Amino acid sequence: MGNDIIYEDIQLPRGTRKKTTRPYVFLNMVESTDGKTAIEGKASRLGTTVDRSVMRALRSRADAVMVGGGTVRAERLSLSLDSGDTRAVPRAVILTNTGDLPLESNLVRDHRQVVLVVLSESADKDVERRLGHLAEIRRVAATQSGAVDLANALEMLKSSYGIDVLLCEGGPVLNHALISADLADELFVTMAPVLVGANTTEEPGTFLKDRPSDPKALRLISSQVAGEELFLRYSIEEHR
Repeated sequence: MGNDIIYEDIQLPRGTRKKTTRPYVFLNMVESTDGKTAIEGKASRLGTTVDRSVMRALRSRADAVMVGGGTVRAERLSLSLDSGDTRAVPRAVILTNTGDLPLESNLVRDHRQVVLVVLSESADKDVERRLGHLAEIRRVAATQSGAVDLANALEMLKSSYGIDVLLCEGGPVLNHALISADLADELFVTMAPVLVGANTTEEPGTFLKDRPSDPKALRLISSQVAGEELFLRYSIEEHR
C-alpha cells in the first residue's frame, strides 16, 4: 500500500458534536511489537518516515495537538506540520501538573503555531513568569492529587478556544488517563516492527492516581499495512 494514502482521506466528526461540552478526542501512538512505547525514553526512535507522515496527516485534521509535560521533558519535538505544508497549523496544547517544561530547548517552535500551556491551579505561582513569554498559560481545576482535571481542561479548550477536534499524542500515561475517564473517542496505533525488550521503563504518572484503570473495549475501524508497519484505527467504547 502506498505511503501517501494512509489516513489522507480520513473523516472525523467535525461540526457534529455541538451539544457536547468537550472536543472530539482522538489519540495517536506508536508502539513496538512487544508493547513498548519508547526506546530509551524516546518515542521518536520507534517510528519510521511512514509513521511520521501519518502523524502529520492526523495533525492536519485537528484543531489542536495535545501532549503531556512528560513528553516534552523526554525529547525534543515539534507539534506542528512540515514547513512546506500549506494546511492550517493546529494549536499546540501542553498539559502540565507542575509547570516544569523545557519549552526553549525541547519544543521546536513554528511561527505559524500558537502554543497553550494548560496548568494545574495547584502548580507553583512562578510558572507564568517563567513561561509566559513562550506560551499562553491557562490554569484549570486540580484533582485531589494536584493533577490537571482532564474533563475540566477539555471543556475549557472547547468553550474558550473553539477546539472541536483534539489530537492527543501522549505520552502513554496521558492517553491511558483520557481513556480511563471516558474522555477519548478514537485510538490510532502504529505497530512498529521491532522488539524493544527491557531497555525502557514506563512509570505511572499523576494523571492515573485519581481513577482506577478498567479494561476498555475497542472496535476496529480499519487496519492498513505499509512496508513492515501496521496501522490500526479503533473506536473506544464508553465504560457502562
